[in-house]
Amino acid sequence: MNPRLMQRQRGFTLLELLLAVAIIALLAGLLSPALQTAKQKTYSLMCASNLRQIGLSAMLYAGEHNLTLPTIEPWPGDPVYDASAGAQTILGALAAYGVTERVLQCPADLKGPDYYAKEGSSYQWVPMASGQKLTGSSNLGAMAGQAALAKIFLAFDYTTVHALTYNVIFADGHVGPAN
Repeated sequence: MNPRLMQRQRGFTLLELLLAVAIIALLAGLLSPALQTAKQKTYSLMCASNLRQIGLSAMLYAGEHNLTLPTIEPWPGDPVYDASAGAQTILGALAAYGVTERVLQCPADLKGPDYYAKEGSSYQWVPMASGQKLTGSSNLGAMAGQAALAKIFLAFDYTTVHALTYNVIFADGHVGPAN
């Protein structure tokens, strides 16, 4: 066997190594927007799931309170209701019906403006729904006669309120985008 061939060990040249790194960087750059879009979609689905839990809890609450929704403070950091109204936070009103601190945390909000830290929830209750009956002569019930409950908002996520579409829980219990 030739001693020169035995002595020489074949490895990567600097050019080959730089080319491999460049190809990997290019592929990562191409995949990054797709991964970001998938991540945002996942966050939106998680937020919608949390809203669904809030809506189901509100319906359970109403079922035990003569079809009346709870009075919930929409802006705990800057209250809309005075103390005599008996308004509670979403957690305070619906904890007994399955709402937990985790349910009130939208991942997109925690990564962005973090309304959870400011208001105790990533979701805002619509003040018009507070203390209203789902049927009958109340404001919400009267509106339901004019517009289906499927079009009346109960709560929405703070995070995407300025976007073109955002997640909403409707008075009939379904979650969907509002635009």
